[in-house]
Amino acid sequence: MLEQVLKSLQTLPHRLTGTENEKKACEILKNLLEELGYSVRVEGFSSPRTFSWSYLVIYLGFFLGLILAIFYPIWGGAIFLISLFLFLGEQTTLFPVLTCRVFARGKSQNLIAFSPEQEGIKENSKRLWLVAHYDSSKTSLAFAPNTVKYIRVMFRISLYLLGLGGLMILLQLFSSNPSWAVPKILLAISGLYFFYMSIMMLERELRGKPVQGACDNASGVAVVLELARRLKEEPPSGLELRILLTGAEEVGMVGMANFFKKHCSELERKKDYFFNFDSLGEGELCYITKEGMIFPLSGSAELLKICREISQQENFLSLKAKPYTALTLDTLVARSRGFGVLSLMALTEQGIPQPWHWFDDTWDKIDYKKLELACDFAQQVIQGFARNQRD
Repeated sequence: MLEQVLKSLQTLPHRLTGTENEKKACEILKNLLEELGYSVRVEGFSSPRTFSWSYLVIYLGFFLGLILAIFYPIWGGAIFLISLFLFLGEQTTLFPVLTCRVFARGKSQNLIAFSPEQEGIKENSKRLWLVAHYDSSKTSLAFAPNTVKYIRVMFRISLYLLGLGGLMILLQLFSSNPSWAVPKILLAISGLYFFYMSIMMLERELRGKPVQGACDNASGVAVVLELARRLKEEPPSGLELRILLTGAEEVGMVGMANFFKKHCSELERKKDYFFNFDSLGEGELCYITKEGMIFPLSGSAELLKICREISQQENFLSLKAKPYTALTLDTLVARSRGFGVLSLMALTEQGIPQPWHWFDDTWDKIDYKKLELACDFAQQVIQGFARNQRD
């Protein structure tokens, strides 16, 4: 199934969010799951085609607010606070005003599948969602091989300068010496940094090229479908399984956010868990202990305990436990809403996936042995999780 999925997706040059290719990829995956005997439903939703415009607005807002605060602290402070509100909304996924409302002018879709044989399972059984996003991204200078290893450093600088800029605005507002030059200099430095970040967003949108998205994230999709095949043949007793393949992850986890928006009344924090597969490319295979760029959130304690136990087995000694704070994953949407999650990725020594949003994310980078290992490990985790429910 791994090879079949990857060869099927390989017929598409890319799977950019909101494009016809993304829609075709969804149709390919729908057909493959139906061939395995799953009932499949496709759910469409409005989505932006890129995250660049959202962050361009935010970074320009920071730039204007910080620079304006040098001369007009009240007006500058107001723009700064509005931009901060928008920034936190995107980063936490709790109120993404720009991606899910202002710029949601395109169309994407999620794919949900389940096995009809599981319809008679007990209502109080826990439900495990196997998750992977099937859309792909475009290139950006921020993800070039020589600069991508500094992406977390750049984000930390952004956070430090936001804190510094906010403090300097307060000094401008309440200082007894308004002519003091230090706050103004620091505001200018902070503002210019966010102007640079705005240029990076503009460069991505104007010059970025679609990538094939083999490792990010055809690899994760292939693992989910291979697990779907295995678990159809040997279903774990006492555990309800669902498949969730999301679109629009690369533009701000919009697919996952829309899934929760549509199904919030059906989902239960004590029942529903999410097992995500993303960017299984170069580096060590890792189960993610916590994720998030500003406020990292821990994965499910129960699932992490199972991972630790299984990783002691001889076949899985190469698997590592690592946090992921370079960017965000679909599971952050679930975790920030109080649901148990676990993600499986391949990370380099710098703690980033590779290849990643660059021209080298091609089909020849796929390591089938690593994908088989990911499937074997994940199957053991699922069986362990099911066993815990029976005990």
